[in-house]
Amino acid sequence: MSDVEAQPQIELPEELVYAPAVFILSEDLYPRKLEVVREYIQNASDALDDFRAIAEAVEDRAEPVIKISVQGRSLVIFDTGTGMDAQDMPKLKRIAYSEKKQGEEAGYKGIGRLAGIAVANKLKISSTSYGDPTLHSFEFLAGDMREDVNSKKKSGVQEPASVVINRHTKITTTDIDPEAHYTMVELRDIRESCDEILDTDVIREYVADIGPAAFAPDAQFKYGSLISDELLQHVPDYSPKAIYLATPGGERIRIYKPYNDEMVLSAPKFFEIADPDNRHNTLAFGWYATKGREMLGKMKPAGKIFAVDGEDAEKKHRFAGLVYKLFGFSVGDRTLPQRTLWTTTQNRAQWFTGEIHIVNKDILPTTDRSNFVENDWRGKLYEGGREVAQRLNKLAQRISDDRQAFDTSERVRKKLEECRSRLGNRQIDRTDLKTIRADIAKNLETLKQRQARCKDSDVLNVIKDVKRLGATVEQELADPKLLKKSKSVTDIAAELKMTEKTKKLFEIVMETLQDYYTSDKDEYHQVAGKIYGALRKRY
Repeated sequence: MSDVEAQPQIELPEELVYAPAVFILSEDLYPRKLEVVREYIQNASDALDDFRAIAEAVEDRAEPVIKISVQGRSLVIFDTGTGMDAQDMPKLKRIAYSEKKQGEEAGYKGIGRLAGIAVANKLKISSTSYGDPTLHSFEFLAGDMREDVNSKKKSGVQEPASVVINRHTKITTTDIDPEAHYTMVELRDIRESCDEILDTDVIREYVADIGPAAFAPDAQFKYGSLISDELLQHVPDYSPKAIYLATPGGERIRIYKPYNDEMVLSAPKFFEIADPDNRHNTLAFGWYATKGREMLGKMKPAGKIFAVDGEDAEKKHRFAGLVYKLFGFSVGDRTLPQRTLWTTTQNRAQWFTGEIHIVNKDILPTTDRSNFVENDWRGKLYEGGREVAQRLNKLAQRISDDRQAFDTSERVRKKLEECRSRLGNRQIDRTDLKTIRADIAKNLETLKQRQARCKDSDVLNVIKDVKRLGATVEQELADPKLLKKSKSVTDIAAELKMTEKTKKLFEIVMETLQDYYTSDKDEYHQVAGKIYGALRKRY
């Protein structure tokens, strides 16, 4: 027996993630490839917020910006945030690893840094942090790895993810000014199936809608400052970013939220969603506006589905509805509040546009940000939000009633003014009086019904004016001097060259009708007119 004791074998832990899973994960997480752009904007936004906390202390005057540029078949995203150092870069190889604190930053799932492998054959991330004299570069040859994995798979070889990732990644360094701080993400050689993320118009609108962009200046959107001030006051983490987009043609564009004066919005209103169990606990704060319409010298709610310019209905209504926001980023699309808050008349949700900013950070987004994680706080958000939806439904009904009252008053006014004009020119024949008076009475009755439901004081004043005009026209219709001179029975007989015997018979018939309609002269003249017309055609 040997004097040296046998050493126990140390078993290495089994590799639980294999290389194909990396691509499966990236593809499943980003079914719409523009979401890859969102991931990097999200990381950039977090980095800017982190650096803002120390910028004053280190006396840094660099503009906090996010820059996006399209360069051939490459997309570059740059930010002047905290950056990464030598300890951070190797961690980029880790799948689903994150040191971000849940509920304190926009991204915390730990997948976003490698999101680019879902769309590009090469991912390069270059970064440096303030005080670090070194620029660190991480390269991931995703296209080569994809071919490598597929080749091995055909041969029946399954390699651990860590082994394959290490084989197709590298980290390099170079010297740099220690006061520099930034991260630059380069998505090189973007796959042909992902051309959408190379379209600058698409990127611009997408980032504007889902990202933490600022509102446009008041010269472009007159309500921008008002909404922004309210959000700054009520949403602790509201932090709009300066985001720029560089086009292949060399144009540099500032990306703002998609709202502008060309959309013609009515004045925005604000609301809170409170915890149903504790009204002092605010879960979310939001704003809404409807399509505006110039009415009586004021911009008033239009009362219809919110629409903008577009090629088809889907494009025209792409901003219809509210959208949830967390750390400035959208959670779900504009149908999510409609599906989760509106229990009745769901189409009324599309009458409004606006945002619901989550304040309580126990309300968490799902990994794909299509909804919120199912927990008690989500339930409270939806329960409290339904009260807001009910109020908006009532408001939508009121807007509809006011709009219909105004439209009816304008239509009736136009008809009355046309009638007065015809009277002034003596163009109304007595034979038409009964029909005209019946039409006026019907329109005024409809206006009366609209008035009963209208709450807009300006519109109610207009209705009163129209009703007064109606009374005036009815009086004028009773004045024979304003009516067209009617032909007598003798005139009609002469016109038709009746014989004396026929003329006498005609006079007897018309006198009999006149006696019959003694109490309704308008009816007599209407019947007489029809008889005259028939005689002219057939006699």
